[in-house]
Amino acid sequence: MPNFSKGIQAEKIALTFLENKGYALLDKNIRAANSEVDLIVLDQRYDEIVFVEIKYRERTEHGEGSQSVDQRKLNSMVRVANSYLRKKQFKKSYRFDIISITGNLDKPRFDHFENISWT
Repeated sequence: MPNFSKGIQAEKIALTFLENKGYALLDKNIRAANSEVDLIVLDQRYDEIVFVEIKYRERTEHGEGSQSVDQRKLNSMVRVANSYLRKKQFKKSYRFDIISITGNLDKPRFDHFENISWT
């Protein structure tokens, strides 16, 4: 399966994972300038908007997917969040998460990093 198709499938799997945890989809693949966020969801536990980056790695010899989210990517996510929040006029708190998916997509392993700030 081509990488692009695997990425789309990983996004669908991540969304199902989040929905099973009680999150509600607001939008997906939102762009602002040259930046993109994979999913925008509502964490209903805290009534908080979450901008989610999804990283998929079939193998981890080059590291986990979450390790590829650096300060540049976080800045990119912030640009999208600011644009999205202005456009939608949301007044809710928000945060940034990473969903790292590893292994075969038929039986993936998930790591959910909430409120990322280490980058």
